[in-house]
Amino acid sequence: MNRVLQNVAIAVFICATVHGQTVPSGTGPLLGSAVATSAITLTPPLIDFGVIKPGSRQKGVFQIHNNGATMVKIESAFPSCKCTTISDMAGKEIAAGAELELLASLDAPRTPGEKDAKVFVKIVGIEQPLIAKMQGVVELPLSVYPAFIDALKGKLKGVVEISNPTKAPFHILSCDGATPQFVDFDPVKDAARSTYRVCWDFAMVPNSKLQQWWCVETDVEDCRIVPFRIRHESTGILFDKKSDERRWFIPEAIVIVGQIALNKPVELEVEIECNVPRGKPQPPGWDMVRGVESKDPSVKAELISSKREGDRVRIQFRLNVEKSNSHFIYAPLFIQTDTGVGRFFAAAVVAS
Repeated sequence: MNRVLQNVAIAVFICATVHGQTVPSGTGPLLGSAVATSAITLTPPLIDFGVIKPGSRQKGVFQIHNNGATMVKIESAFPSCKCTTISDMAGKEIAAGAELELLASLDAPRTPGEKDAKVFVKIVGIEQPLIAKMQGVVELPLSVYPAFIDALKGKLKGVVEISNPTKAPFHILSCDGATPQFVDFDPVKDAARSTYRVCWDFAMVPNSKLQQWWCVETDVEDCRIVPFRIRHESTGILFDKKSDERRWFIPEAIVIVGQIALNKPVELEVEIECNVPRGKPQPPGWDMVRGVESKDPSVKAELISSKREGDRVRIQFRLNVEKSNSHFIYAPLFIQTDTGVGRFFAAAVVAS
């Protein structure tokens, strides 16, 4: 995979037993050829969208072909990931020699990290479902290598490389609000570069205090904050121990605000997702959002609206930085529903 900031390998699987390669299509760069499961074929099994923007929605079209002598019927179709939507397929029939379109869309994340999902398409009388795939790379103006911080198994120090694909020089201003520690670069003596190597060091941070994200501040106008996901034993499921109890979690528990001016509120968005297994009853009230608040007295947050979309709730809120002793903030915010409270973070550069 290329050295790309937020080079997020996104694989969306429309689950089945068809295996093989893909064929060219107008939906994006494709690889391979059609593959048959008895009399049923699916083309293409893979759509590669290439480079995609954070938060964008990518649309793909697949064809289910009935190469047999009799009609077949789709029993059910559903995605396992709430970031994936498909056209209504249940109950539709495909005549002998005919084909049926399957429309699928992929919602790209706004932050770095791997993303995958499945959609199951079951044909009546065929034991195994069909499989298709979509993939792409989420990319921001600055590229990084690696795309995340590996702090697993006792590793507490490392180096990341941040570069500008245009080769234009830029500056790294801080790392989590602190002075950057560069490799082979002195910001006092050396001219600005298009590529930097920056050290990260969590040796003095207790495990219980380690954040999920490490944020690098730059002077690039459309990329003021470069967030790195921290992979550590304490930053995964253990970071949000109450999610099972309240029956929802926050898929992207950081909101990248970018630059914000004091006392000039901005409107932002975050999502929560029900984590009750499919087919199980959802607890009443998990989707009833009562508020968004900040426990930091210098940062105010308030709920604007919430809208349920399937197993997700899209929450819009307003954020206002009333005062700040630092040019960088990483503010903890809290979402309240009828089933409990969950925490996420807002990262922002405060304009001077």
